[in-house]
Amino acid sequence: MRKGMFLRLALTNIKKNRGTFVPYILSSIGCIAVLYIMLFIVHNPDTRNIRGGSDVAMIVSMGVFVLGVFSVIFLLFCNSFLMKRRQKEIGLYNVLGMEKRHISRMLLVETLITGAVSLTGGIGAGILGSKLALLFLLKMLHLPVQFGFYVTWEGVKICAASYGMILAVTLLQNLSRVHLSRPVELLSGKSVGEREPKTKLLMAVLGFACLGGGYYLAVTTKSVMDALVIFLLAVLLVMAGTYLVFTAGSIMILKLMRRKKSFYYKIQNFTSVSGMLYRMKQNAVGLASICILSTGVLLMISSAVSLNMGIEDAVKSQYPYDVNVGFYGYSYEEAEEAQKFMRSEAEKSGIPVKSVQSEISLSAVGFFDGHHYTFDYGGEKLKKLKEQEIMELVVIPEKYYQSPDGEKISLENGTVLIWGAEGKSIDIGGREFSVAGKLKEEPDISGLLGVEYVSSIYLVTNPETFKQISEIQRKEMEKGGSMGYRMKSSLGIMVDGEDDQAVALRNLFDGSIEKFRSQGYFTQEGETVSNRARAVEKENFYGLNGGLLFVGILLGGVFLMGTALIIYYKQISEGYEDRERFQIMRKVGMSRREVRSSIRRQILMVFFLPLLAACVHIGMAFPLMKKLLLMIGMSNDRLFLLCTAATVLMFAAIYGLIYMVTARAYYHILEKAE
Repeated sequence: MRKGMFLRLALTNIKKNRGTFVPYILSSIGCIAVLYIMLFIVHNPDTRNIRGGSDVAMIVSMGVFVLGVFSVIFLLFCNSFLMKRRQKEIGLYNVLGMEKRHISRMLLVETLITGAVSLTGGIGAGILGSKLALLFLLKMLHLPVQFGFYVTWEGVKICAASYGMILAVTLLQNLSRVHLSRPVELLSGKSVGEREPKTKLLMAVLGFACLGGGYYLAVTTKSVMDALVIFLLAVLLVMAGTYLVFTAGSIMILKLMRRKKSFYYKIQNFTSVSGMLYRMKQNAVGLASICILSTGVLLMISSAVSLNMGIEDAVKSQYPYDVNVGFYGYSYEEAEEAQKFMRSEAEKSGIPVKSVQSEISLSAVGFFDGHHYTFDYGGEKLKKLKEQEIMELVVIPEKYYQSPDGEKISLENGTVLIWGAEGKSIDIGGREFSVAGKLKEEPDISGLLGVEYVSSIYLVTNPETFKQISEIQRKEMEKGGSMGYRMKSSLGIMVDGEDDQAVALRNLFDGSIEKFRSQGYFTQEGETVSNRARAVEKENFYGLNGGLLFVGILLGGVFLMGTALIIYYKQISEGYEDRERFQIMRKVGMSRREVRSSIRRQILMVFFLPLLAACVHIGMAFPLMKKLLLMIGMSNDRLFLLCTAATVLMFAAIYGLIYMVTARAYYHILEKAE
């Protein structure tokens, strides 16, 4: 063939099919641009130097992996749609005399052109947008703006290599399709599969079972410690169930509707139900993909936004004072000495102190059956427990417990005041302790876990009983049974001034703690000391949660772009299918108004069904998501609910806008049939 013939053919094909090629190229540019921006954040040397930079780099690196997996699946889907729409065109080339090797060369040139445009545009957009993205990230981290320009060539190489591999896979897929198909098959490819879909009862039942199982796990899970594993299992079940229900369950439901003659044999219902049967057969996988992507967008954005907006609550929950000092050891006497020493150091610091709060407590996690509290995680004792429940045990010496009415407490040895359990006595590790009474309210003291991971039992004892329980737990720890043993001696200091004074006191305490430990206190193996200023920890929270929000917005944007393109391609596909249906319905006597009304109802049902299903998924996932967020310090359920509701409403508005914009292409195709 003449020199340059394949190039001209490729350019002509791209121009004539610009309605499908241009969105595909724009989506590729978007994926590459976001990938470069993420790699820019990871490889930028300034990232690790900023506060919380290591956390941000780690989170964004995870986002790079998620984006890579999504890009492969998404771009392969787009390429498959493009080739399906062009089967007749390629078959015609073959019939007119072009050999398969010539068609392959033409497809190769098309792939190179679209790849070069996408890669150049994507990297260019990424380089231009990387600075804006960095400024946005710094804003979320509450850091000052940095000026300068940086290009990560490592990111350029990774983008080029990864997109090149995707292009190679799509090209091989297209070439194999051309070489394995006959011209007649290509010419009739778009018409294949027009028979009525069969009812796949087993797939439908399995789909509803998977959905039900995933929903059940999400709603009934109570243990925060099991939430992560259960979340992954629930996600897999719901994803499998979504695809199966859209593929087989929808067909089964529509056929059940058709069996009800009083409902089916009406003009609107007759055409809508029969039309939906074919639509769901052809579009089930694409609609299920839209549903999964929509659910992913809603989960990521709502979680990231609520985490970012709940930073103040999370910081105050974990660090209730301006300066929080904690000594973790084994000796009650050393714990009291630490209290005296640090109070003295605070007084000598010269920094105005508003208040000092002292606490000594002991906490661990074990199993409780209503009477017996055991630390044995794998022995015969645990097997004998009938309704065992994981619970946290917090023990407080009477000297450090503040009664709501200010009453002083004096307890005998072997007796306790209790909150969180019933009964006249409690067995701890095989030793019985008498319950002298109930506490009037739940003590306001931080336990082992810092947040409400599990239910808690609080005990107030005298110093001797406190030491006895501590010794029981220490022995269990040495046997490997006790989880998270620690006796905590803490000081919470509120500074009468600004955050910089609190940070200065924290820095001064670093030297004081070293001085105290040099005297032989808290030097045993396993004994530790923490010294935290709330202002500094708040900045670290912004680093972690800001990084999550940044990645959530980027990935949410990519997923939304994918959703928009799938909807657009589905609109085009529906347009060409409905053009023939429109002509047939007009020929059998239906008016133009009836035909357009019937088709409009079907289209609205098809394209808003994934949004409805995604909202149901979000509603069912909400209880489990609350527990997952609790693991990283987000305990404000009301804030999470409001953020989720706002995200759903905003996404629904964007989804509707996408539908309205893409519907123009659909009605433009349909108008040609009139």
